[in-house]
Amino acid sequence: MMDGSNACDRRMHAVRPALLALVAALSLPWAATAQTSVNKELAALRLASPVAEPAPARALGPNAQVQVVVRLQDKPLLEALGANAKRSTTMSLAQRRAYVAALKAKQDALAAQVSALGGVETGRVSRVLNAVTFSVKASTLPQIQALSGVVSVRPVVTYTKALSQTVPYIGAAALQTAGLTGAGVKVAVLDSGIDYTHKNLGGSGSVSDYALATANPTVIPAGLYPTAKVINGYDFTGSAWPNGARTSDPNPIDDGPEAGHGTHVADIIGGKSLDGTRKGVAPDVKLYAVKVCSSVSTSCNGVAMLLGLDWIVDPNGDLDFSDAADVVNMSIGSPYGQREDDTTLAISNVVRFGIVATVSAGNSGDRPFITGSPSTAPEAISVAQTQVPGAQAFPLVVTGISPSTINNTALVDWAPLGSGFSGAVVQLGRGCPAGSVAGQPGDDAYFNGNNPSGKVALIDRGACSISLKVDRATKAGAVAVLIANNASGDPPSFSFGGGDLPMAPTVIITLADGNRIKTALGATGVNPAVVATVSPAASVALVGSMVASSARGPSYSYLQIKPEIGAPGSSLSAEVGTGDGQTAFGGTSGAAPMVAGAAALLLQRFPTATPSEVKSRLMNGANSTIYTNPATQPGVLAPITRIGAGEVRVDKSAAVTTGLWDASNPYTVALSFGAPRTTGITTMSKKVAVRNYSSSSRTYTISRSFRYAIDAASGAVTLTAPATITVPANGTSAFTLSLTIDSSKLPTWGNAPSLAVAGNQGTGSLLQAMEFDGYVSVDDPAGAVSLPWHILPHKAANVAVSSNTVALNSAGNGALQVSNIGGAVPGSVEVYALTGTSPKISNVQNPVGSQDVLIDLKAVGIGDFVTDGLLQFAVAKHGPRAHPSYPVGIEVYVDTNNDGTDDYVIFTAENGALAGNFASTGQTLVYVQSLTSTTATAYYFAIADLLSSNTVLTVPVSALGLSNGQKIRFSVYVYDNYYTGIYKDAITNMVYTLGQPKFSIAIDAFSVPVGVSGGVPISAVPGGAAASPSHTGFLLINADAKTGRESDVVTVTGP
Repeated sequence: MMDGSNACDRRMHAVRPALLALVAALSLPWAATAQTSVNKELAALRLASPVAEPAPARALGPNAQVQVVVRLQDKPLLEALGANAKRSTTMSLAQRRAYVAALKAKQDALAAQVSALGGVETGRVSRVLNAVTFSVKASTLPQIQALSGVVSVRPVVTYTKALSQTVPYIGAAALQTAGLTGAGVKVAVLDSGIDYTHKNLGGSGSVSDYALATANPTVIPAGLYPTAKVINGYDFTGSAWPNGARTSDPNPIDDGPEAGHGTHVADIIGGKSLDGTRKGVAPDVKLYAVKVCSSVSTSCNGVAMLLGLDWIVDPNGDLDFSDAADVVNMSIGSPYGQREDDTTLAISNVVRFGIVATVSAGNSGDRPFITGSPSTAPEAISVAQTQVPGAQAFPLVVTGISPSTINNTALVDWAPLGSGFSGAVVQLGRGCPAGSVAGQPGDDAYFNGNNPSGKVALIDRGACSISLKVDRATKAGAVAVLIANNASGDPPSFSFGGGDLPMAPTVIITLADGNRIKTALGATGVNPAVVATVSPAASVALVGSMVASSARGPSYSYLQIKPEIGAPGSSLSAEVGTGDGQTAFGGTSGAAPMVAGAAALLLQRFPTATPSEVKSRLMNGANSTIYTNPATQPGVLAPITRIGAGEVRVDKSAAVTTGLWDASNPYTVALSFGAPRTTGITTMSKKVAVRNYSSSSRTYTISRSFRYAIDAASGAVTLTAPATITVPANGTSAFTLSLTIDSSKLPTWGNAPSLAVAGNQGTGSLLQAMEFDGYVSVDDPAGAVSLPWHILPHKAANVAVSSNTVALNSAGNGALQVSNIGGAVPGSVEVYALTGTSPKISNVQNPVGSQDVLIDLKAVGIGDFVTDGLLQFAVAKHGPRAHPSYPVGIEVYVDTNNDGTDDYVIFTAENGALAGNFASTGQTLVYVQSLTSTTATAYYFAIADLLSSNTVLTVPVSALGLSNGQKIRFSVYVYDNYYTGIYKDAITNMVYTLGQPKFSIAIDAFSVPVGVSGGVPISAVPGGAAASPSHTGFLLINADAKTGRESDVVTVTGP
């Protein structure tokens, strides 16, 4: 802490008129680019209307009770054992037991010390992590951190469940016919438990047996569990959490009002009814039911997940790993997955130990970097969702709007179209029924009191389950329902969340299309001329394409290809508590178990295969011809950051006799080149391993391809590799794949519509214009296998200042020297009054799995545009983050009357987050809140780029009650808004008078052409030293800069 983003919208400040003559006299090459009004350029960042929302809580009181994971410095058992210890290890059983006993002794000592501080132990793990979890007072956290042997003390994270035709489609039925059924393979399902009384899962199929199993869910019901299918398990969550304490018991039944998720997942992986009429992907696997998710909500407990992962390594606790799971499935995740996530580290350790891990990529949609943890662990198999073979899109025709045909629609399995519908549209608003919204006992009032009877109801998404909205409208007489999305992007589908079936046919549409229909309906929400029609005869087959809600990569922290493989994610599978009933189940929650079952089939076929070999087989054999959306983008292939290697084809994966993977890290398999900022010519290379599984030497032809012809034609990225490679029998060789970037041919990052603008950063399709991807293949007469590659290059400027200090002459004048020598693009520079700096905390990130992010402030500047009605706060940090919304929160506290008490706080948050909709838009807003109010209002998007270290917060001066000549005191704090909520760094007590800076610069925003250097005049302002004592120089925010050059701090001295 000290007293005392990249601004990629390319906005240009107003030039101060008194200094224009000086600029012109110097004939600077960029002078002509600097005359646009700030108001005009910020128009794109201004919200259509202010957004007012309840303000968030900001800090934990010292007596607040918090749940924490305390990690100790000794390696957990799996790390001490080394890679693939499940199959062989040099550590004997006696040595393992002695090692774990030593860990336990130190954990016991820690527990005693924390207990003395008033803490209560809630769990401990020693296999996947060396950690103890506690419930403690927030005030004791510094004391616990200071205890000997403690590496980190971090809050527990809560995760969410990631919400026939498919088995033959992925090739599993063919393998079952050939005798591969998953026999001998154990699959752990970390989820909401399993209904082991269900007919498909080894149970009797009796509803009364389920009632018996759930009557006392903490006790194992005699004779009902274990079954021949569900052979073991444990409940690490209990039935009350999060409404009560997390508890543990030996009965892993899927119970409670939110039951069903784990049962569906288990049935997809390995369900098999006793009469043989129902089979999952691997019908003869044995299942471990590991309950880590809530019975009463969609949340999954972070402590339970660690305990569950620890358990699957050694279920009976004897450290003989013969009972360890072979595959673990987690249809669970947290969007914008971070490397610091402790469950991600635990998954990495589990896979390196020898267990294959399939994890849902998430259902957060086509938004950059939103793929969830723990699927972002390099070792995990991150699974996307593709369409089922019978999926179809049905165009919606709406009279009264233009164009009248809406092709971008989605359906729900529980309210099918049937014979279609046609009717006048009526606007109903949110439409939640009584009891579905916390704190609201009654129904939502329908918009304008409208009656949906005999009409097509238009209802907004939000606040309660979609099926409950549809149920209410159906009972009110609606002939059909249109659900308008409440966030930008493609319309998602939704799982069943309650209500009485059957329901009116339901179609999901985009936010934009919903708004178009509302406009046509007018102020009353009723217009007989607006008629919606859907005919089943007019349909487009969606097989072999993406589901809109499937999350997009690349991974947030590692910038690797994630997700890595796709699978159809909607299956008719076991319904909890019904005995033998089945209902539709979808999302990546349904896709990941398809891949888990496929992995089990491969492990039966190749019992000595390591997890990395199973992963490479799945990816090498995948079908890469997967499309984005045949209804809206016919013929357009899905990008690698949505589908990875392609859609799973387990029969091909079982048949391939060649393996292909990244030789530098076999666990990642795919070839990820990251996101470099480049100038000139840059060449990168990777070693690609080729494995010959046959008994004779083979020579392969090597080929490289681009996903999109336009990328190949640009010449911006080229790939080179040898023409052939010869690999000995049962051997592995490697070749070098070189990737060369010609920066001059790259697309310009800031071209509109640009991902550099915060309002667009939830739009994944814009990423495709910037990224380059494709496949590397090897081929011989026995067949071909392929591997995806990807890079996200940024065409960079090379803006630099000649010195970080400018000395004014005796007359109070000087010049700031700036250049862009060797840049690939003109360098956009924005200049702010420097008001504070902070030293660098560390040159390295916090450890993987630490649950703690490093947020390191560099400098703060102020943009004084009071005459334009605006004020800006520029915040530069050491080190970039992939997305400006997470994990960094910024707060600016402002004392507007300089009386020593803060009056307002200005802060950043994702659009929707204050309403509880985490990861719903990918848009970063700037909010203003009076500290005497409980409401915060956003007027502008933040100025912040992806993969950047800079953020600029813009606010109307009227929102702060400020005027020209007013002296303010302000402090900037940055905090971890993803894990801890803890402040990480600050620059405080800066004083500045609006309109009276200490120094003035002739031009405060300019573009430096490539190959040019020059000076910008600086002058001392009379009286400025007293009026703005914190103003010590200038903070330059450099858009499109090379990594590490995104900001410059320039101190001004003299006269």
